[in-house]
Amino acid sequence: MNSLPFKKFKKKLNERRYGEPEKGDEYKKLSPTMKGAINDVYAMIDNTPDPIVNKIEGIIETAAKKHGVKSNDIEDYFDNELIK
Repeated sequence: MNSLPFKKFKKKLNERRYGEPEKGDEYKKLSPTMKGAINDVYAMIDNTPDPIVNKIEGIIETAAKKHGVKSNDIEDYFDNELIK
Protein backbone atom coordinates (compact mmCIF):
# COMPACT_ATOMS: atom_id res chain seq x y z
CA MET A 1 0.00 0.00 0.00
CA ASN A 2 1.24 3.44 -0.87
CA SER A 3 1.14 5.49 2.33
CA LEU A 4 1.06 8.86 0.55
CA PRO A 5 -2.75 9.00 0.12
CA PHE A 6 -3.23 7.87 3.72
CA LYS A 7 -0.93 10.68 4.87
CA LYS A 8 -3.05 13.05 2.80
CA PHE A 9 -6.12 11.68 4.59
CA LYS A 10 -4.53 12.31 7.99
CA LYS A 11 -3.71 15.88 6.92
CA LYS A 12 -7.33 16.44 5.84
CA LEU A 13 -8.50 15.18 9.23
CA ASN A 14 -6.39 17.78 10.92
CA GLU A 15 -8.00 20.49 8.77
CA ARG A 16 -11.63 19.50 9.37
CA ARG A 17 -13.85 16.92 11.02
CA TYR A 18 -16.38 14.75 9.24
CA GLY A 19 -19.87 14.01 10.50
CA GLU A 20 -20.14 10.94 8.33
CA PRO A 21 -18.61 9.47 5.19
CA GLU A 22 -19.41 11.16 1.90
CA LYS A 23 -21.24 8.01 0.78
CA GLY A 24 -19.86 8.31 -2.72
CA ASP A 25 -19.16 5.53 -5.18
CA GLU A 26 -16.43 3.93 -3.06
CA TYR A 27 -18.68 3.85 0.00
CA LYS A 28 -21.53 2.29 -1.97
CA LYS A 29 -19.22 -0.56 -3.07
CA LEU A 30 -18.52 -1.58 0.54
CA SER A 31 -20.08 -4.56 2.29
CA PRO A 32 -22.45 -3.79 5.16
CA THR A 33 -19.72 -4.83 7.60
CA MET A 34 -17.20 -2.42 6.07
CA LYS A 35 -19.80 0.37 6.02
CA GLY A 36 -20.28 -0.18 9.75
CA ALA A 37 -16.53 0.00 10.31
CA ILE A 38 -16.21 3.20 8.26
CA ASN A 39 -19.15 4.79 10.08
CA ASP A 40 -17.52 3.91 13.41
CA VAL A 41 -14.23 5.49 12.32
CA TYR A 42 -16.04 8.75 11.56
CA ALA A 43 -17.99 8.60 14.84
CA MET A 44 -14.79 8.03 16.84
CA ILE A 45 -13.08 10.89 14.99
CA ASP A 46 -15.91 13.24 15.91
CA ASN A 47 -15.69 12.22 19.57
CA THR A 48 -11.90 12.39 19.88
CA PRO A 49 -10.26 15.57 21.16
CA ASP A 50 -7.46 17.17 19.18
CA PRO A 51 -4.85 16.38 18.01
CA ILE A 52 -6.65 13.71 15.99
CA VAL A 53 -3.78 12.94 13.60
CA ASN A 54 -1.83 11.08 16.27
CA LYS A 55 -4.83 8.91 17.11
CA ILE A 56 -6.22 7.96 13.70
CA GLU A 57 -4.33 4.68 13.41
CA GLY A 58 -5.65 3.53 16.78
CA ILE A 59 -9.18 4.55 15.79
CA ILE A 60 -8.92 2.51 12.60
CA GLU A 61 -7.55 -0.51 14.48
CA THR A 62 -10.39 -0.29 17.03
CA ALA A 63 -13.07 -0.14 14.33
CA ALA A 64 -11.42 -2.99 12.42
CA LYS A 65 -11.38 -5.24 15.48
CA LYS A 66 -14.98 -4.38 16.38
CA HIS A 67 -16.26 -5.26 12.90
CA GLY A 68 -13.87 -8.12 12.12
CA VAL A 69 -12.23 -6.44 9.14
CA LYS A 70 -8.60 -5.66 8.36
CA SER A 71 -7.32 -2.20 9.22
CA ASN A 72 -5.59 -2.19 5.82
CA ASP A 73 -9.00 -2.53 4.16
CA ILE A 74 -10.22 0.56 6.00
CA GLU A 75 -7.07 2.46 5.04
CA ASP A 76 -7.52 1.35 1.42
CA TYR A 77 -11.08 2.68 1.47
CA PHE A 78 -9.81 6.12 2.55
CA ASP A 79 -7.04 5.98 -0.04
CA ASN A 80 -9.60 5.24 -2.77
CA GLU A 81 -11.87 8.06 -1.59
CA LEU A 82 -8.97 10.52 -1.80
CA ILE A 83 -7.81 9.36 -5.22
CA LYS A 84 -11.16 9.97 -6.94
